[in-house]
Amino acid sequence: MTAIKRQIIAAIGAAIVGLGVGTCVTTGLGADALGVLWEGIATRLAITVGQASLVVTVACIGLVAGINHRHLGLGTVINPIVTSLVTDLVIRYLLVDSHMGIRVSMLVLGVVLIAIGSGIAAAASTGKEGYIALSLALAEKCAIDVAKTRMGMDLVCFLSGMLLGGKIMIGPIIGILLIGTVFKRTLAFCELKFSRVLNE
Repeated sequence: MTAIKRQIIAAIGAAIVGLGVGTCVTTGLGADALGVLWEGIATRLAITVGQASLVVTVACIGLVAGINHRHLGLGTVINPIVTSLVTDLVIRYLLVDSHMGIRVSMLVLGVVLIAIGSGIAAAASTGKEGYIALSLALAEKCAIDVAKTRMGMDLVCFLSGMLLGGKIMIGPIIGILLIGTVFKRTLAFCELKFSRVLNE
């Protein structure tokens, strides 16, 4: 029963990530830094952004397997699927006002949702999505704060994506500044709160 509870919680977190990504995309101001990398890879390799995301995910999983495979599991496969489905639904049905102030506010909300959802999914410990797993594995391996690790990874993704041909947008910049810190706090809060529920 505990395993089922964990996966339900992880799926809820993944859905919140999808809600955040979809919200960011509908603003037209960009999503997180990882999206810039996907776009850059897609441009260079003449593949779709979805295919580029798969390439990055497989690379992350390979790195995590070599660093600390305990971060991988069923959620590594299920969570990205849930995120993708929710993202597509949000993009299809959410309409964002064209006023720049509203778009920026929605963008910040979307970025915060990405961080919160990532923290919830990670706290469930069913196996993290590739990029989240890599950030946690590197933080442990290098004994660096997870917020700083995530911020550093986002910056590397952003710069790499730019060099590969990705577009400069405000979304990834806000993501670099916010996601690491909000993710760390959400993860710590949820690990504390979920321990009782998951052990019942």
